[in-house]
Order: sequence, then structure tokens, then C-alpha cells
Amino acid sequence: MSERDFATLQATYLMQCWSAQKGYAPLGVERTEGCWIHTTDGRKIFDLRSAHECINLGFNHPRILDAMRRQLESVIYVTDDFATEPTALLAEKLAHLTPGSPNKKVFFSQSGAAAIEAAIKGARMYKTYTSLKGNQPSEDPFYPYPYKIVSRYRSWHGATAGATSVSGDPRRWFAEPFTLPGVVFAPEANAYRPPFGDAQTVTEANLGYLDYLIEQEGGSSRVAAVLVETVVGSNGIIPPPTGYLEGLRDLCDKWELLLIVDETMTGMGRTGKLLAVEHYDIEPDIVVMGKALGAYCPTAATIFSEHVASVFDEAIFGHGQSYSGHALGAAAALAGLEVVMGEGFLERVQTLGRYLGSRLFELKERHPSVGDARGMGLFWTLELVKDRATKEPVRKATEKYHPTVVTEIAGYLLKEKNVYVPGDKFGIWIVPPLIVSEAELDFVLEAIDGALDLADRRLI
Repeated sequence: MSERDFATLQATYLMQCWSAQKGYAPLGVERTEGCWIHTTDGRKIFDLRSAHECINLGFNHPRILDAMRRQLESVIYVTDDFATEPTALLAEKLAHLTPGSPNKKVFFSQSGAAAIEAAIKGARMYKTYTSLKGNQPSEDPFYPYPYKIVSRYRSWHGATAGATSVSGDPRRWFAEPFTLPGVVFAPEANAYRPPFGDAQTVTEANLGYLDYLIEQEGGSSRVAAVLVETVVGSNGIIPPPTGYLEGLRDLCDKWELLLIVDETMTGMGRTGKLLAVEHYDIEPDIVVMGKALGAYCPTAATIFSEHVASVFDEAIFGHGQSYSGHALGAAAALAGLEVVMGEGFLERVQTLGRYLGSRLFELKERHPSVGDARGMGLFWTLELVKDRATKEPVRKATEKYHPTVVTEIAGYLLKEKNVYVPGDKFGIWIVPPLIVSEAELDFVLEAIDGALDLADRRLI
């Protein structure tokens, strides 16, 4: 079938996500390899968003493909009334690799959003069972159990009902007023744009407000958990300021709340550690992984710490999903973990991340349209501003789908430089596959340099 045939068919019959459908014009793909997409019209395009941040190990990694082929010949999927070797081994490996005691329990699903659903339900059930022991009625006259989830405005946790409800991203507005009750939003901890205090006091001020918020929402008798992306993803790639996550862990302990960390984007080595939370000296109660976990098979995991999981030894875990623990996805994930945890892999990501960061800081100095360069590992962004002194953004947090120079830059990079980046962010998204070479980074950085010339002319 020709490129025109299947690209036109897809444009005609496929519903594209988060888009008006008029004008949808996908590019036909002939093959993929490494960091590159080869189109049927002969173009070679660098994927600077790692296929929605799902393809950390690049396209067509031979070790993962081999593992999937072998698994296809034995068992692909059975229900959890039966056991398969890759599913069991993956659960064990994730229980041991994540922070804290290895005596954890893992629930598998097919997307980060579905894994968030399991985390929300698990947290609420945990608080129900631990606060209503013996099925005794609550002495509190208002609510039967703690069920509120504290999330943050600049966050995105997925498109299912529960995951959207706990997302501060404007995409939540599409679901309102039918979002889940019991979600409370707080500002993110952002050293570049601190909602409280300044860059020096942002941690203390943010945690102080969270403490106040939790108390006003009823404390441990009303609130079940605090949910955070370890590094804010879609809403700006915002690493936590110094001491913030450690302080958040202490705050959750003070109020007897569960701390849920969403590692959907930052897991599988993206920041130079298997999980971004490993950069900080804390143990979450629930960890969510997705996207790159299963490589080429949709696979996600909700990992419950020992003290949370033990509650479900006797109490029912009231959640489930078809294809949970899919053996083919587990086999792909195991192969991916072998690569990521292999000798020198994460160290190489850290080294390349330092190189990338230093080059991006150089670009920031040369281009007045860049307000901030931030990130860690191979997870970076250049935030664009209209005025560096006032930090006036080119796209406000509430203007996700407003056309701006960011949209122009994405089009320019794709059409003129053969570099694919999303156009719905707050700047330039720099999230290459972890197998990227320094030479490929140089190619990308040269293209971005030209795009910033465009931004400077438009904005300054």
C-alpha cells in the first residue's frame, strides 16, 4: 500500500488524541530504527520525544525484539489464576528494584493512567481498611473514611476518569464536571516560577502551604494520599527544588498519609537512575510506572510498599483489569530492564545528560527568548518567554492548546530540520531515546539553535 493510501486512510478513520480532527495529516512511516523514523517519502526524522516518552531504548532494540519473539512461541496471556514466568519475574524484579523493602506487591495494567487508577483505589482502600478496623462505624460525623487525594495544578496523570480527575493540567477541563470527588489541588514546587516565596525559600514556603492545606482538608481523618510526579512532566519538566521531596515525605508521615510518586515519564532510566525518586533519600508508599516499562508492549505497574500491600492479605483488593500481567509485555519489560540496569548504561545517561545540559545552558545565554533551561538525565526543556526579566511566558499554564511560537517552532523543526517535537508544551521538549549518541545530540542542538533564532525574532 502506498504512503498516500494508508496515511489517507488513517487521517480519514482514526480519531487523533487531543486534537480537532480537521486537518489531521499523519506522515506515512516505512520503518523505524534507533532514534529515527523513516517515512515513505524518503525522509529521516529524529524523534526527540521518544514516541510519547515510551521508547526509551529506541526503536527495534534487538534484545527486546528477541525476548518478545521467544515469548510469542510459548504463552502470550493467561489470567492471574495462572502464573507465567515473565510476569512473576517482572513483579519480583520491580519489588526489589524500587526503594524500600522488597516485600512489595505489584499490580500490572496497560497504561500509566490505568496504573494511577489502581494507585488511587489502593490508597483509598488502604485508608478505609486501616481506619475502620473491625468494620466499626467511624466516630467522625462527616465522612466514613479518609478518601481525599492531594495533587498539584501543574501535573498530568492520564486520561482515564480517575487519572484525569487528579490531573491539574487543563485537559482535566474536558471531563468536568464529571471528575471524581475528593481531589484537592496545590501548586507545584517550581524554583523558576515559585508560587510562594522566591527561588531560595520555595521549598519551605510550598511545604508550609501544603501543611496548611492538609489541615484545612481534615488531615488524616479526611485525606488518604499525596500524589506527585517526581519530576513534573508534560507541564514543564520541573525537577523538585532542594529538600522538597524529603520534606513532602516528612509531611505525609506527620499526617499519616500515603505518598504516591508517578514515574510514568521518569522511570526506566530517563533521569539517569531507574526511577527519578532514587535521586532523593525517600521511600514512597506507592510507585507508578508506565510508558517505557514495556518498551514495545503497553505495560504499566502500580507497586505497593510492604506496609500498604500487607493490608490486602486479608482485605479484598477491589480492582482489576483485563490483560493484567500480560506475559508478552512482561517479557519485553524484563528485557528492557536488563538493558537499563546493565553495566554502564545509567552512567552513560548521566554523562550524556550533563553534556546536553551544558549545551542547553549555552543556548539559553545566546537566545533571549529562553527564560529557563532545566532538566536531569535526558529529560530537558527550554522554557520560552516573551520577556526574560518579567518571565512573561509564551504560553500560560492554562493555555495548553493556544497557538504560540512553540507551535511554530515544532512545525519548523519537523519540516525544515527533520526533528520531531510536540507543539503543545511550554517551550522546546528535549527528550531523546536513551541510546542517543553525542553526535545525534549535536545534530538536534544545531536544529534547536536555528529554531531559537526564529523565536528571538518573533518574541524579542
